[in-house]
Amino acid sequence: MNRDEANQALELIRRVVSQARDDSALQNWGVIWMLHGFTNAAGFAGTQWLWTGGHRTPQAYVVLWALVLGFNIVTIFLLKRGQTAGARSFIERQIWAIWSTFVGGMVLVAICNWLLGLDRLFMPAMSCVLFATAFSMMGALMGRVWFAVAAFFAVMALVMTRLPDHAYGLLAGLWLVVQCGGGLALHRARLRRLASQRPEARLV
Repeated sequence: MNRDEANQALELIRRVVSQARDDSALQNWGVIWMLHGFTNAAGFAGTQWLWTGGHRTPQAYVVLWALVLGFNIVTIFLLKRGQTAGARSFIERQIWAIWSTFVGGMVLVAICNWLLGLDRLFMPAMSCVLFATAFSMMGALMGRVWFAVAAFFAVMALVMTRLPDHAYGLLAGLWLVVQCGGGLALHRARLRRLASQRPEARLV
């Protein structure tokens, strides 16, 4: 492969990745993220309320988050029903993998916190570490702006260790702003793409 052929191959790869991002934006992910920003924030706020109220057994937390996650999963499929993206592809599969792994990590951290029998939660700080990791992987896929979000949550992980009694309330506010803000950006990208309706050759 000579230099010109290599440059053409790189340009094709860039176009495929750009198309995958644009096609993902055409779906309702922005609306989904904004909705889930409120539901997840409500879950964190509910966790803070339960913890402040002296609940130290897992049953109430399991019920709370089963409701939140169940609602989130149902609304994803409802809001994406009938929508197609030309490249449901590497990009979208990786996003599903990132956030499914994140949820699994959160559940595992909660179980570890309970099994250790700690008198204070280390989970809020670890949640921020997991958020930072997930957004860092998003940055590699979707653009460098997500690295800034990852750095923000890395710093907040340290802040959480100084506010253990109010950490989940703080996390509720942070997540509401971050997820709704990210959702708004995705929704605006979708509206811009739909307004342009520019014809283009499909690469995948």
